[in-house]
Amino acid sequence: MLIQAAADFHGKESRYRTFFQGLHIHNPDIAVIAGDIEPDELFFKFLDETDIPILIVHGNMDSISIRKEIERYENAIFLHERMHTIDGVNFVGAGGGNPSFDEIYLWSGKKHISMKDAKIDVLITHVPPKGIMDRMTLGFHIGNEWVKKIVEDKKPRVAICGHVHENPGYDAYGETIVVNCSVGRRGKYSLININKEIEVNMVE
Repeated sequence: MLIQAAADFHGKESRYRTFFQGLHIHNPDIAVIAGDIEPDELFFKFLDETDIPILIVHGNMDSISIRKEIERYENAIFLHERMHTIDGVNFVGAGGGNPSFDEIYLWSGKKHISMKDAKIDVLITHVPPKGIMDRMTLGFHIGNEWVKKIVEDKKPRVAICGHVHENPGYDAYGETIVVNCSVGRRGKYSLININKEIEVNMVE
C-alpha cells in the first residue's frame, strides 16, 4: 500500500497544486492530509477531482467545522476521532492541536468503540508524539503526550503527523515509524510504502 501524505499547506495554493499533482505522478493507493490546510476554493476543486481515498484531519489552524465541507466529497474522509479500514489496514485520526479522547467511531460498524479495544495500523494526527519528530529550531520539543501514549500503547506500524515545520522526516519509536510529513519550507509530500517493511521517501 502506497500512501502520499502532507501537512501544513497553510492556504498556499502552490502547496495544494504540488500535492495533488503528485497524486498523478506516483499513483498512491491513499492520500493523507494531516492538518493545517486552511482550505480555499482551489483546494476543494482539487479534492473534487481526486478519485482515491483521501484521509484528512484538521490542524490547530483549521476549524473542526471543515468536516462539513470535506464530507461533501465522495472520496474524502474526515478521520478525526474515527477509524476507517481500507484493504484490511485500520486508520485512526486525531486532529487539532491538543487531541485527547477515549472512544472512536468505527466507520464500518457504524458504532463507537473504546480506544482500548482499537487495533490501529496507521495513526494520523496533526501534532507529533512528544519527543519524536517534534523538535523546533531552538531545540524545544512541542509534541503531544497523549499522542505519544497512543503510539506506545497501540503500537501502530506508522504514525503520520505534521505541525512542526522544522522537523520533517521520519524515525522509529519502538515498533512504530513516525513520519512528520510537514511540507515545511521546502518539502512537497512524503511517500510511505507499507509492506512487510515500511519505506519512507521525503519528496522535496
